[in-house]
Amino acid sequence: MIVQDIMTTDFITLSPKTKFFEAAKLFLDHHISGAPVVDDDGKLVGILSEKDIFRALYPSYKEFYLQPDHYISHQGLRESLGDAKSKTIEEMMSKRLITTHPGGSILKIGGLMVATGIHRVPVVKDEKVVGMVSRGDVYRAILQEDFNLYNDSE
Repeated sequence: MIVQDIMTTDFITLSPKTKFFEAAKLFLDHHISGAPVVDDDGKLVGILSEKDIFRALYPSYKEFYLQPDHYISHQGLRESLGDAKSKTIEEMMSKRLITTHPGGSILKIGGLMVATGIHRVPVVKDEKVVGMVSRGDVYRAILQEDFNLYNDSE
């Protein structure tokens, strides 16, 4: 089985200039936990996960060490939450990209997901994102294909 067989082709993309609030709202509205970030030409430049959004709510390690008292207090943390609203996706997104192509092996991409802790991988063809494959997609495909296990409701 290859990535093309299990990838999702109905997905949302974000612009690097999208604001924190807009991205968080999209994630909530569409019940998603991540999305590829593409430039004006549709080229993949990053990926945003709910983990990245969550990190944006809190101070960075550097900020914490510069003013630890500020971030230990409830009020300091409240102020940090407010700072997140002005951040753009470009400031939050992960630029460490692992991608696959439609003909890629699901076993290989599953192994990369486990090794790197990544939960979703953009599927790229001709420098454009054509799909997304999640850890759950790979997991279900392997259990069905290699272990002949199927959900009873299917």
